[in-house]
Amino acid sequence: MRTRRVAPSELVEDVSQQAGWMYADLFLALMVIFLATISFVPKLSGGLATGNASTQQSVSLKSVNFDQGMANLYNGFDLPKLRADIESFKKKAKLADTAEIIYVQVIGGYAKNEKAGVGTLAAIDFSVQLKKQAADLFNTAAIKLDTSNSIPSGSVALRMTFAARTY
Repeated sequence: MRTRRVAPSELVEDVSQQAGWMYADLFLALMVIFLATISFVPKLSGGLATGNASTQQSVSLKSVNFDQGMANLYNGFDLPKLRADIESFKKKAKLADTAEIIYVQVIGGYAKNEKAGVGTLAAIDFSVQLKKQAADLFNTAAIKLDTSNSIPSGSVALRMTFAARTY
């Protein structure tokens, strides 16, 4: 009796049918990871925090004034001039001495024939100097970096937003 010879193509297992299930399992795993990372939703009403959230003293929005802003142009980092400008602005805007800087936008300038990276480096350098040399003023402030070719090369425009705390 003769045995039938099996062609090599019949011996190879076809796994293409499994590909759809593997794709679906991948999305299921990604969804589980995503849901694990957002394990809590903070309560805005001031109630008890749940999950891995930490509690902080709540602040009434009426006690924070967000519309006080200052914008100046600096050719280099000059801490005494910066401190004097901030104090002058607080007096002119009639802000309390306890008013804090809550937001800083550092805009690095570059010439039209230069790349935007020149402005980015100027903004980064200025923001590092703010954090290092004036930590008492800018430690709690959110800092955003930008560039603009309407600002002279080597200069930095600094926009600050103050909040007066009354609690």
